[in-house]
Amino acid sequence: MLDILSDYSSYVIISGYVAILFGRTRSTEDVDILIPMCECSTFLLLHDKFIQMGYEFLNEENGNGLYSMLLSGSGVRLCEKDSFIPNIEIKFIKNESDEYSFINRIKLVSSEKTFFISPLEIQIAYKLWLGSDKDIEDAIFLYTVSKQMINKDLFYEFCSSFGVNYEIT
Repeated sequence: MLDILSDYSSYVIISGYVAILFGRTRSTEDVDILIPMCECSTFLLLHDKFIQMGYEFLNEENGNGLYSMLLSGSGVRLCEKDSFIPNIEIKFIKNESDEYSFINRIKLVSSEKTFFISPLEIQIAYKLWLGSDKDIEDAIFLYTVSKQMINKDLFYEFCSSFGVNYEIT
């Protein structure tokens, strides 16, 4: 799915799937992805390619309707045909945090795939801000596995900007 997406747009993976990529064992139904705003014609080409390759959009809209949803700030979901889980939710970059995550994305290379993820400093702070039990557990996990490599000052700055407590033990 990311191979198709990357033919039409750059992207960054955010939220829960980042923790999974770092080894956290937990389930998720979706992978959250940010892309830069694009022209409708580009999105329609991407839309048609996904359909051609056996994927389906879960939102009940045609390509133009899906593009309008993205412009309004909503996400669009797609999955392999007849298989709801897992699915991906694509959103346009809409604010400074999204923009930072995209511009400063991290390239992860596994034996078979390349992924682009949000910087861990903002990711951990964002998960703390979301505040659900699962999000806080993701934040603690990410902090624990990355505390030797993250920029602590930058992490504290993001915590401050999100208005969250950064005391993770």
